[in-house]
Amino acid sequence: MGIDIFEFYHGAVLSKLLYTGKELKIKTFPSDGNCTFTINDKVGIYIKYSKKRMTPWVFTFKKKHQEELSILGDLHKKTFIVLVCGDDGIACLNYDEFKEIFNTNIDDFEWIKAHRFKRESYEISAKDGKLKKKIAQNNFPENIIKSL
Repeated sequence: MGIDIFEFYHGAVLSKLLYTGKELKIKTFPSDGNCTFTINDKVGIYIKYSKKRMTPWVFTFKKKHQEELSILGDLHKKTFIVLVCGDDGIACLNYDEFKEIFNTNIDDFEWIKAHRFKRESYEISAKDGKLKKKIAQNNFPENIIKSL
């Protein structure tokens, strides 16, 4: 059996979490896709990836993805959207930041764009707006670990 491309990107996320040294219990969360996990039964993470090598990286959210994310957000103390930007790095938004750039209506199709100049933090925008602050590369996995 071959290795699916998503396994490389999800593996990068899970590896960075495991190497923090914190004891973690990571479980898959029932979803239509394979991108949703629960950590220590408290924190939800939703992983999206872009294979694109250079900025900007665009991540699509179909209606079913938005619905899953809403459920994940409702059922967990904290929820994070983890955006793997090719081999450049990882931008991690908490659910409140995600809702800041997505309107409350669930559309058939939405997107998030991560853009980063060399030696700078990620700028995050979506169809419905732009995040007011930049996302530092070192906020992942730190922000998730702090939430446990």
